[in-house]
Amino acid sequence: MFDILSETSESLLNPLINLWNGLVTTLPGILASLVVLILGWLFAVVISWVVKHVLHKIKLDEHVIEKTHLSKHVGKFNLTNFLATITKWYVFILFLPSAAGLINLTKLSEFLMTVSLWVPNLIVAIVLALLGFLTIEYVGDKVSETKAKGAHLIASVIKVIILIFVAIIALEQVGINVAIAENSFLIILAGIMLALGLGFGLGLKDEAKSLISNLKKKF
Repeated sequence: MFDILSETSESLLNPLINLWNGLVTTLPGILASLVVLILGWLFAVVISWVVKHVLHKIKLDEHVIEKTHLSKHVGKFNLTNFLATITKWYVFILFLPSAAGLINLTKLSEFLMTVSLWVPNLIVAIVLALLGFLTIEYVGDKVSETKAKGAHLIASVIKVIILIFVAIIALEQVGINVAIAENSFLIILAGIMLALGLGFGLGLKDEAKSLISNLKKKF
């Protein structure tokens, strides 16, 4: 009878003892991981604040968006806040592999390390896409403002060319193979340039002079 009670109590207590032992073993790692995450977040917030403060000091939004009259296209978009937010999350991501490693999540730590190494490429791609959009709108507006014959058509063609060019570069940054698309784009671009050259040379000679003259004044 006592043997049965003893075996029963052991079978009930053993899982609890194992759970406690496991908790005692992993608790320091969990606490250390939480400390790393908290410190990482605080460090990320501080770095983000510094970036935001510096960009405000140099008046990035005023020079890039307001002075180029791009506010009508991007609305209330704040470039400074956007870059500061990206910086904050990137810095925080850098701490994640260490936090995962402290609780022996080796595979997760390796994955997060891979992600942290890839994120800069993603950030560059996003920034390139943003700069490309700003360039598209700025150049398109300047060409359209010339009021020359065919200016709107030329502005649209330029926008498409810049858009495709920026898209190819951005996709390459995130590791997507766009060799076929790049070759196709170069062929199409050559055709467009040839068509525009013939059009200017044969039928739009006067308009071309007017457009170029106006563009010089705009830029």
